[in-house]
This record gives sequence, structure tokens and C-alpha cells, in this order.
Amino acid sequence: MSLERYNHVRDHVYGAYHKINNELLRTAAFTHTAGVDNCITLLAISRGLPLELAKIAALLHDFAQYTQNCPHKDHARLSSLYAHNYLESTELFKMREIDEIGYMIGQHSYKNDIDSPMCELLKDADVLARFLDDPYQTYTGKKKERRLNACADLNS
Repeated sequence: MSLERYNHVRDHVYGAYHKINNELLRTAAFTHTAGVDNCITLLAISRGLPLELAKIAALLHDFAQYTQNCPHKDHARLSSLYAHNYLESTELFKMREIDEIGYMIGQHSYKNDIDSPMCELLKDADVLARFLDDPYQTYTGKKKERRLNACADLNS
């Protein structure tokens, strides 16, 4: 399997992150995006889900939050719209792939809801990356359950 399309998207995303003037925001963008990308890689492999699409969703899932500094409540929707337009403009993806990635991104903030396996993958990778960034942070409810289930998936 080739990750050629992933590499194309990664170069675009990280190129945009390099242009962020606020050093703290730029560092957060790189750190969190790389963390979610790494977590989604492990989870996608352990769950037998499409790796390249998962990794591309990870790259773009918070794009608007970091590049547009938009309010957190709007970031998933705006990142999804951006992803859809950007991926379509590359002419590298089928429309069903663009729709799936966009849907994953649009749903990733709804951690209390259960959705498609690919949506769940991004939600779990996001929670796991936040945990790995700060393991002393207290997680309760669905986020704690997601973290524990993700760790169990990696352990099986």
C-alpha cells in the first residue's frame, strides 16, 4: 500500500501550520496533529480499518481550529468543509472517499455519540492523543471509556 496521497496532504497541512504566527498555536497544531496521526495509525491497523483515509482525516481534523483560530464549537464543521474542498481540488480522491473523510471530521467532536467505525476511530485517536499528551488529566464518562477501549484494542 502506498501513502502517496497521505504524503501530499501532510505536506499541505504542515506547510499551512508553518505559517501560523503564534508560536504556541503553531506548536499545538504540530504536536496534536502528529499525536492523532500516530494514534489513528495504530488503531486503524488493530481494527483493520482503511489506514490511508484514517491518517488523512487525522491530518485535517482540527485544521480550521489551528489555521483560522476559530471557536472550538465550530472547528469540526469548518475543518470538515475545508477538507472537502481541499481534497476535491487535489483530484486525487474519489467523491466517496472525500465524503467519508469529511464526515469523520465533522463528527469527531461528538464524543458521546456512537457513529460509523471510521468516525469512532478518529474520536478514539483524538482522545488517546490528548491522554498521551497529558496522562494526568482526569477523564470521566465517555472520554474515559474511549481511552480504555482504545488501549484495549492496541493490546489485543
